[in-house]
Amino acid sequence: MQLVQNTLNRFVTSGQIAGYAVRILQHDEVRFEGSFGFADVEKKVEMSAGNTIFPIASMSKVITVAGIMRLYEQGLFKMWDPVSEFLPGFRKPKIAREKADGSYTIEDAKGEVTMRQLFTMTSGVPYPWPDTAAGRIRAEEERKWEKTGKPVPGTVEYANLVGQLPLAFEPGERWMYGFSIDVLGAVIEVLSGKTLGEYLKENIFDPLGMKDTGFFVPEDQHYRIATLYHINEGMKPDTRDYPSRKPAFESGGGGLFSTVRDYSRFAQMLLHGGTLDGERILGRKTIDLISTDHLTPEQRKGDNWDTQRGYGYGLGVRVLTNPELAGINGSVGEWGWDGAFGNWFCVDPKEDLTCVYLTTNLPGDHYRFIPRLMASMYASL
Repeated sequence: MQLVQNTLNRFVTSGQIAGYAVRILQHDEVRFEGSFGFADVEKKVEMSAGNTIFPIASMSKVITVAGIMRLYEQGLFKMWDPVSEFLPGFRKPKIAREKADGSYTIEDAKGEVTMRQLFTMTSGVPYPWPDTAAGRIRAEEERKWEKTGKPVPGTVEYANLVGQLPLAFEPGERWMYGFSIDVLGAVIEVLSGKTLGEYLKENIFDPLGMKDTGFFVPEDQHYRIATLYHINEGMKPDTRDYPSRKPAFESGGGGLFSTVRDYSRFAQMLLHGGTLDGERILGRKTIDLISTDHLTPEQRKGDNWDTQRGYGYGLGVRVLTNPELAGINGSVGEWGWDGAFGNWFCVDPKEDLTCVYLTTNLPGDHYRFIPRLMASMYASL
């Protein structure tokens, strides 16, 4: 796959990214595994496909979805169950109904958030972002929490606190990227009796041999974590701290660390209908349910990111429905997700292929890079 390597290396040599690690498998054979550039530009630490650990941000979501779908298979919840059955903070929800002038009113919601709406990002549960009144309200409430000086709440407590805040719209009304999968992580804790990290380690990471994946990186392994870079500010390094022990709040929506080889194992399991090397994580029909577009035409109007053009949305994943609209030489049915730091992965059942691309971009700028990677990858098949 010389085309792939040329394209990826150009991202680095042109100064657009600091480095990358990529792994592509087809028919269970490694078609491409490579890394280029630096995990730490200042210290001249090179990227390594076998050694570099990345904060994978929202690529955590698909792992959390796989984890809770094991509980779905055990009959512990139904898709249309109200979330309040497991997290009482979600009872009797309110909506922050925004007006044209930016003001808002708080109204009673007509119905409660369901589990299905969390999976499909149609719940209205916001991130603390400024694009909705509900997001601004949440941001203000979180600033108040921080000022109290109290410890960060645990995963279940945090989800219940968010559940008491207004939604951005009526549950099920439209698609909006938000805190939904983090709430599913809290439901995992309620149903399993384990912390989210313990549950994922026992049910996904250990069975798949994902030895470098988790919600923290031990102190003696921190040297392996790739530095994030503000790619539009002269490759300015980000100075955030990373946990060296279990955090109080384990973010199933964005808190995991992993390596390209670990995540490739997870992607291969998804490709093979939930089983890899004799370890069954999920059933084949469950994988089918995850990777099917679940949005109605009305909900799809909100799913309007550049990277989602030509895609629908399943249970925590994008699903390619229209390659022509997407402008991608790929396959109908390709699916996967990405992460805020430029990370991305795909599962392509038609081509029996998986690709995992990890990098360190702030912002991710996926639409600047991923279509080029996909064009080169599919041209190489």
